[in-house]
Amino acid sequence: MTAAVSAPSRALKLRQGTADLHDNIDKSIMAKDPFASVDNYVQFLSLQYHFLKDVAALYEHCELKKHIDDLASRRRLGLLEQDFADLERALPNSTLTPLVDNNTDLATALGWLYVVEGSKVGAAMLGKQLQTQLHYTGEFAARYLAGPGAGRGSAWRHLIQLIDSIELSQTQEQALIDGARQAFSRFQLYQAQVYS
Repeated sequence: MTAAVSAPSRALKLRQGTADLHDNIDKSIMAKDPFASVDNYVQFLSLQYHFLKDVAALYEHCELKKHIDDLASRRRLGLLEQDFADLERALPNSTLTPLVDNNTDLATALGWLYVVEGSKVGAAMLGKQLQTQLHYTGEFAARYLAGPGAGRGSAWRHLIQLIDSIELSQTQEQALIDGARQAFSRFQLYQAQVYS
């Protein structure tokens, strides 16, 4: 008797296909000690702002809207803008043209969304560090990291279920991973700019 071996989920393939970039980003962010001072924190927020401004079109993407029922409510750019206002700092100016827009194919856009939304999972831990070190909270200067609070994990699981359930061709499966890798690489480009 042979046991049926189920294929790994699409989310698992995404995680495995981007692990090198993800690990590199995590280590390089923490190496900058983002909560050691207000200036360090503003640099960290600037990096997040550049990236979220770059991907803002994902939350208006017509094809994604058809598959992700709560897409618009997942936006966090406004929370970042409030954090800058709390700290009385100007919003950073972005000089790069976004790589994703409403014409980006579904699979590629989904890969980008996986990266952007995945960052919320680690944000909870970062928010606790920020509160310990600089005493900012979800009510002042840490709205972006505080996010939706307790619903963060369930929102991530819901997105993963949706990503796993969408029908994609073999070509689209590769575009999904390529899109996620592009998103991580784009984040690294902003890292290099902010910390130059």
